[in-house]
Amino acid sequence: MKILNRIVTFVLALAVFPALVTRVLIRIVEEPKGFMAQDALIETTLDFGQLVDYIKDGTLNLSNLFSSSSNLPGEILKMKGWLIASLVFIVIALLIAVVIMGCALFTRAHKTVMGLSVGGALSCFVAMGLFQKFTTPFTEGVMTLADLLPDSFLGGELVGGIAEMLSITGTGDIVVFQLGNAFVTMALIFIGLLLWTIAYYVTLPAEEKASIKNPPVKEKKVKVKAKKAK
Repeated sequence: MKILNRIVTFVLALAVFPALVTRVLIRIVEEPKGFMAQDALIETTLDFGQLVDYIKDGTLNLSNLFSSSSNLPGEILKMKGWLIASLVFIVIALLIAVVIMGCALFTRAHKTVMGLSVGGALSCFVAMGLFQKFTTPFTEGVMTLADLLPDSFLGGELVGGIAEMLSITGTGDIVVFQLGNAFVTMALIFIGLLLWTIAYYVTLPAEEKASIKNPPVKEKKVKVKAKKAK
């Protein structure tokens, strides 16, 4: 059962990374204007593979978001702190997953794993909340995607799949602009880790719980050499 617990804990913590890579990172729902407006909403999603491709080919340029000499609109510069804070909590969640994997392999620190699982889930939820703060100007109609994306992400060009990703113009009303289900999945994995560890810990015999709290100290045997009488 000990080995099973280690395997399950390790695999669940490891699953955080595929969840980030394979599921939706950002979800945008836009209500188009003008000739496109036919009581329809256009949903756009961005996953990890697309993000990497856009960064590699130079289509996506994030430097303006983190540069002190950025030419972004002032409203976005005011809000970019929320975005940076969101990214920090995402990194914290990933680091927590790594620490839990280490605990699973090398320790019996079940309570530590419980605490870290809570921290990982909270980090995901906090990241989603902070990102929502960053996107408030867009969902409230103060700004449109066109204010953000052409300069900061696209270098002023709407090309190929990016134009499609922006719902052609990027000037419609933004109904939803949030982190995607990757982060909900990550939070659920951490919650699953918490529940599994609690279930395992409460079923441990009292003697084993006591040995975890107070591990036995190995006594060193001292060899005494007897002197031969002359």
